[in-house]
Amino acid sequence: MRARQNVSDVIVAAMDLGSNSFHLAVVKVRPDLTLEPVAKEREMLRLGELVYRDGCFSPESIQAAVETVARFVTVGARFGADVMVAKATAAFRDAENSQELIDAIAASTGVHVQVISGHEEAALIFDAIRAACHLGSRPVLGVDLGGGSLELMLGDQRQLIAARSLRLGVGRLKVKFADSRDAQVEEYLARELTEPLMTLVNYSPTRVVLTSGTMNAIGRFALSIDSNHDELDDGLLARAVGRTALLEACSKILATPVAQRPALKGIDERRAATVGYGAAILRLILSRVKVDEVWLCSWALREGIVLHEAASQEHFAFSVDPSELRDGSVRELMLRYRADVAHANFVAHLAGRLFDDLIALHQLPPEARDRLSVAAKLHDIGAFVSRDNHDRHGQYLITASPPRGFSRREIAVISSVVGSHTKGDLQRAPELDAADAREIEVSTALLRIADALDRSHQQLIHALSCTVDGSRLELAVTADTDLGAEMYALRRKRRLLETLFGRSVHVTIAGVGSDRTLV
Repeated sequence: MRARQNVSDVIVAAMDLGSNSFHLAVVKVRPDLTLEPVAKEREMLRLGELVYRDGCFSPESIQAAVETVARFVTVGARFGADVMVAKATAAFRDAENSQELIDAIAASTGVHVQVISGHEEAALIFDAIRAACHLGSRPVLGVDLGGGSLELMLGDQRQLIAARSLRLGVGRLKVKFADSRDAQVEEYLARELTEPLMTLVNYSPTRVVLTSGTMNAIGRFALSIDSNHDELDDGLLARAVGRTALLEACSKILATPVAQRPALKGIDERRAATVGYGAAILRLILSRVKVDEVWLCSWALREGIVLHEAASQEHFAFSVDPSELRDGSVRELMLRYRADVAHANFVAHLAGRLFDDLIALHQLPPEARDRLSVAAKLHDIGAFVSRDNHDRHGQYLITASPPRGFSRREIAVISSVVGSHTKGDLQRAPELDAADAREIEVSTALLRIADALDRSHQQLIHALSCTVDGSRLELAVTADTDLGAEMYALRRKRRLLETLFGRSVHVTIAGVGSDRTLV
């Protein structure tokens, strides 16, 4: 490891020593709470299958595991890792001779492996999900399927509410059911999953978020079935996939002989023998959890390890709150395109006030407020290209280099609002539905008003509220100086809001010697 050169950032090399694969993530953690991936490595060792067949690691598997960790250490050192940490999961928990492997790794590499419990594993994975996906205030169900265990996690953006770690990993199931019929597997899964799913479904999750290699492989195949999702390598940490496409993918995987599964897009040869168990589990979960929205999340245990280390190491100059990482990515984009940060944040604040005051009219969910805030913060980044048509330039920049932690749908909504915020026809990405179109219309109307109220970029307004009075929308504004520029802009940008709600906008200004200004 290198000596610390700059306390403003920390490079963490996190090793996830799983039952199916060993993973390495080398990540730079910045003080603004963004994570910058530096390097990734993966080695599929299938240690779990040996343990679930023989009860212990073989000498050959121990040697392969030590060599893999040694290679990971070399990669971490090459990229200047300040901290190297390795956490091991189900196979290490179950093997009779796991201490022998742990000692061998320590002797050869100096890395001290930490064997974590199923609940600890679930908590770290859920931290990664929260950081990558921004879950909002309503519970979601996280699903992570490894070689040795299945983690089911119920929580929202603030916290993990409940978690279950089940001995249903694909490697374990492959050993247990090597010569069994599909019906026997499905009966067993139904028996093992009924009680945990019933408990978690009582919380009424609104979304399912899938992580891990097996679930993402099934998801990639499902995306290939949907003609609207041809491009898979778009750099997003989370993407939405249709429930119907996922169920179709699961059925096709289960109906395809193992030898032919590598021909399915997204399913590589190494997963051909085990992905069917994942398909059976996912199909059962989707039959019990009635949600329309499913996300694939590319972050999992190794990113959770990074977040935990960044928050817990005493010598770090800062701590990381996973719920703030998405905001950090937005800030990074603002700085990259030289946005007027004070103006952008103030517009986001005003837009949020308008959203709250008019919720009885627009009736959008809380998550729409978060997307409006992001659109407000990014609404002027297109000026980096040109002030003329900066709304359309901003829409392009967000689509071309999206902030991390957002689904494809969220990026489409946010970029559409940014592309519509000045004037003219509303922009709408073709893949969005009627509900998304409604959100874009409302958010654009509110953003136009909020942007107008800081037309001078001086943050002159001290307080703002909006009430409905019959056929009027009454804006009450407090300011200590003249708002001529703001009132001029408001007259130009009020039309969409007035049309949308069928009410005229009127403004009352306090603090400048005038009781009422009619706009």
